[in-house]
Amino acid sequence: MKDNFKVWGSDNKVVIIENGVKYAMPDDGIEGLDISINGNNNNVLIEMPLNFVDCRLAVVGDGNTFVIKSSRKTRFLKVLFYVADGCMINIGRNCYINNNATFIAKEKPGTKIVIGDNCIISAECLLRCGDGHTLVNEYTGQPLNEPDDIILEDHVWVGVRSVLLKKTYLSQNTVVGAMSLVNKKFDIPNVLIGGVPAKIIKSGINWDLADYQSYFEE
Repeated sequence: MKDNFKVWGSDNKVVIIENGVKYAMPDDGIEGLDISINGNNNNVLIEMPLNFVDCRLAVVGDGNTFVIKSSRKTRFLKVLFYVADGCMINIGRNCYINNNATFIAKEKPGTKIVIGDNCIISAECLLRCGDGHTLVNEYTGQPLNEPDDIILEDHVWVGVRSVLLKKTYLSQNTVVGAMSLVNKKFDIPNVLIGGVPAKIIKSGINWDLADYQSYFEE
């Protein structure tokens, strides 16, 4: 095994798709993406082309799934993908995922992070399905903070240093303002949300990768 592609366990499948053809991960892995799998019956599917720089995928435990589809638009720089405990991360096509973004899906089997097509996850964002600790009912001893999904529909833009926690649902064309905390469902499309916790700031909006000045050029 090469340093950037390590697998421990059995029945783990790592598949590359390129030009519609599926093949097993080459022995030298993928440039710019460190992959470590420690468990059994895990599935990783990576659709090329993708451009990784200093990124890491960690798969821990059994029955996890990681899927990322192709993007010709950008590179992924220092992104961490962590999936464990029978969970899933699924990222659509043509997404921008910027510097030091972190995706964590773990703690409850079946919990998932799903990102639609044509989304932007800005620098230093955190998407996390669970809390990493447990709140317990003082009287019953039962856990209170159950992990849950994070779902982004197509064409969602998440501003820099935002945090998306369990129960986040963002409809298509949503914009999340910088440094927001999102922890609930926003099922209305074309809205700007922001704040801690996030709320709707403006409706009837959309967004474009072109900069402001380009709208005034002939």
